[in-house]
Amino acid sequence: MKRLFLISILSIVAFSIGYSQSKAEKEAAALALFESAKAAIESKDFVIVPDSYEKEDGTMETNTDNSHFLAYEGGQYLFLQGSIVCNNNYTNKTTVNSFEQKIDKKGNLSVLMQISGSQINARVEIMVRKGTNYAEVIITPSNGQTKTFSGEIVPRSKAKYYKKSNII
Repeated sequence: MKRLFLISILSIVAFSIGYSQSKAEKEAAALALFESAKAAIESKDFVIVPDSYEKEDGTMETNTDNSHFLAYEGGQYLFLQGSIVCNNNYTNKTTVNSFEQKIDKKGNLSVLMQISGSQINARVEIMVRKGTNYAEVIITPSNGQTKTFSGEIVPRSKAKYYKKSNII
């Protein structure tokens, strides 16, 4: 009986040690993703391909098409492509008029940009929770419908997206 009790105690201790290590490893990996996203935003060289978006009726839909994206390329231009991201199917080349990045008390990152282009003038809000590289994006154009979507922020060099040649 003592032997069974001792074995069960040892298994519980071993399991809890293994669990705490795996939890610590997961937290470290999540923090590394966040720091990578933060560095990409700071360098103004990142891409967000939506994996889910809000439809016109307010329901959420999944996206598998990598031709819908938001890309900040080299700190110079913000490209918006696809009807999920903007109100047309062109590759909209916009100039970033203002860029503001903040970190709140909890460590969450938020970015606010004002952009202007030939087809779209808008306010772009990007929110990233600490411990993840997953962004929630709201694009509010001066005229047209607000677009809401979410996806991972990745450095442009590692992103998989399809940029069309019809740039306006």
